[in-house]
Amino acid sequence: MSSYDDPGWYEQRDQNASQQQAQGTQPPEDDDLYQSPARIHNDGSSPSSSTQPGIPSRDAGGPRPSLNGSPGKSRNSSGRFGQAFVTIALMLIAFTGGWFGHQAYTSSLFSPNDQSRYYSNLLQQAWTIIDQNYVDRKAINYQQMSYDAIRAMLADLHDKGHTYFLSPDELKAQLQELSGTSSGIGIYIQQDPKTNQITITATVPGAPADKAGFKSGDIIKAVNGTSTAGKSLDAVRALIEGKLGTNVNITVLRPSTKQTLTIPVKRAQFSIPNVIMHYIAETHIAHIQVMGFDSGVTDQLKTALIQARKDGVKGIILDLRDNPGGYLQEAIDTASLFLPAGKTVLIEQDASGNRTVDKVNGSPLDTQTPMVVLVNGNTASAAEIVSGALQDNNRATIMGTQTLGTGTVLNEFDLPDGSAIFLGVMEWLTPKGHFIRNQGITPNVVVNLPANASALTPNQANQQHLSLQQILQSGDTQLINAIKYLQAH
Repeated sequence: MSSYDDPGWYEQRDQNASQQQAQGTQPPEDDDLYQSPARIHNDGSSPSSSTQPGIPSRDAGGPRPSLNGSPGKSRNSSGRFGQAFVTIALMLIAFTGGWFGHQAYTSSLFSPNDQSRYYSNLLQQAWTIIDQNYVDRKAINYQQMSYDAIRAMLADLHDKGHTYFLSPDELKAQLQELSGTSSGIGIYIQQDPKTNQITITATVPGAPADKAGFKSGDIIKAVNGTSTAGKSLDAVRALIEGKLGTNVNITVLRPSTKQTLTIPVKRAQFSIPNVIMHYIAETHIAHIQVMGFDSGVTDQLKTALIQARKDGVKGIILDLRDNPGGYLQEAIDTASLFLPAGKTVLIEQDASGNRTVDKVNGSPLDTQTPMVVLVNGNTASAAEIVSGALQDNNRATIMGTQTLGTGTVLNEFDLPDGSAIFLGVMEWLTPKGHFIRNQGITPNVVVNLPANASALTPNQANQQHLSLQQILQSGDTQLINAIKYLQAH
């Protein structure tokens, strides 16, 4: 029996206990340590004062692509063509795309045990000693000390890619992104590891850069007159970022015309499309990328599927690579588009081993069209829920590489200064009962992406007007294999 099959795995003792006993500092023992989980309810409320459904860390454990630099992480996994997938906009997210559940704790039911009291007092004593005795008074930053202490405590929980802390400013940025908006100019850029050139791979549809006339393939040569030669991707992104309403002049070399252009663009807020489709007419295959399970993503996906059906779709590629997650309900609603009534999307398990089954919402749109789901090491949380649901219900073939393995339901607990803790309060399992935490989803067909290649997105294919033949020559072996698989099935 694995540790995940046994609710008692939550009850592991402090590994330092034996050392403390040997030193004569053993704290009081409590045989009920971690055995009294707070009650979880489903009305969407939270005694912690948060009524938000939750906000995914963009990829807690990995970062989500950025839209002003990035929503927190590069959408493309490391080691791929030396590229960082960024959108120049101002957003911050904690990696692994956490997803937030609809449950909440009733904290008033929790009674701290002896070990909890002992160590919380120890922490307070250390704070007091520093506060009263440290010689360099200017070096004491109470806010930073408290934030660092909180982050350290959460890191020790080893909830890979999930459980995390956000400062007030970080929380506001995350809320903005999950609302489907961002700010900046809206471009995706990558750096060639051999030439170090920074290239615009695509623009966000409707964003300032798109309206200003930037094109996929433009090579950034300077920002506001400052040369980008020899600069890192982060350094160039920092040059492009700035206050809303201000202008930035970006000089690019356009290979198609061999022209050097300086294009002014104003930083502004813009909507972020979380679902983008490239319809491959030659094969009647719809390549649909879901970038994150933010608010409204299911409706966007439904619109894309309806259009694909009108175009005569014969195969669907649901691209969840580098998708960090998002809202739980969006994940359930997305899976429900492809599964018939009565099917299970996921199972939730609390610290006592009690399980709750989440079924589809009964509003299927397409339960028959052959389907491949693309995943990789940055596919996390809500994206893993959808992948696991479609795999266990034999609705789709999962292709790519092992997913990240973020398998806890996060609850938001607001703190008095406007900061917040996002804490894993439940485990989630696939419909067949497989735990995902630290394990991930194993693809039906494993396909690795070459180190010198990058994932080809529908946005890039649309903006570059790529044909089937060009896609097959792109080097994106995962997408290529998905197309060939659907052609054969």
